[in-house]
Amino acid sequence: MEINQLIAFELVARVGSYSKASRYLDVSQPTVSLRIKELEKDVGGYLFVRAGKQMELTDLGKGFLPYARQALEVLHKGKERALSIKEGKRGEITIGTLPTFTSGHFTSIVREMYITYPDINIAIHTGHNQQIIDMLYDGSIKLGMITSPFFNKDLKKLYTIKEPLIFVARRDQPLSGMKNRSYRVEDIFETSKPYIMTDWSEESKHWQRTHMSFGSNSIELPPATALEFVQNYSGTALLTESMVSAFLEEGSLVKVEPNDMPALYREVALVSLDSEQSLPPAARRFLETVRSESWE
Repeated sequence: MEINQLIAFELVARVGSYSKASRYLDVSQPTVSLRIKELEKDVGGYLFVRAGKQMELTDLGKGFLPYARQALEVLHKGKERALSIKEGKRGEITIGTLPTFTSGHFTSIVREMYITYPDINIAIHTGHNQQIIDMLYDGSIKLGMITSPFFNKDLKKLYTIKEPLIFVARRDQPLSGMKNRSYRVEDIFETSKPYIMTDWSEESKHWQRTHMSFGSNSIELPPATALEFVQNYSGTALLTESMVSAFLEEGSLVKVEPNDMPALYREVALVSLDSEQSLPPAARRFLETVRSESWE
């Protein structure tokens, strides 16, 4: 039983004529007749009987017609679904990202994906660099967002995101009440109690260490812990702008801006084991959304 046989049968049942059906299908009348005969062999009897100039359904044809239409509808829906998957409008994408890259801009990316492609299901897993790379290797994720630079030659870098790093503190910290840019970086390290060192990259860690005097009041914490410490206790920490934007807006934290502050960034690379051209359509839509996001 072939699809074109079902199409011919349904159309003849609807228009009541082999000749009309042949014109709709843009095939010869004998072709339509042959398709019906082949279908009749499969179902085991005549599907139509001639009544004057019209072709009418037999009892067998009447019983078979609803199922033929149902089959054609299912095939049509299946074709539409396959096309939407091919075009990246529907599908699934699983992404691994760093615990420190799950808010701010990342949230806006996921939101944009949800609005633009509501039929793409997105699942997010978190982990540190090596955990994300392991997830790529075992196939549990298709895309990963890891700290850059990285030194794994199997990974394809699809995009690099540069997030500004800024000093933040509570409003009651010594420098918080001073006019921004009226003090230097060294003042932050000297007056912070404590200065909380965060490890965003070798470059940022080295820069922090070079400004810390021997025996200075400092501790080293993971970024998420550093943020919580600053919020609830005291100190100053170097954090990504996206991590603290909500707290800056509500006023619970303030940005501390020395006049000799260099431009420091945390770089996050969107990576895959596949080249961009080999990515599934849904993954390409995520990549396009990341590229369209403003990272300023």
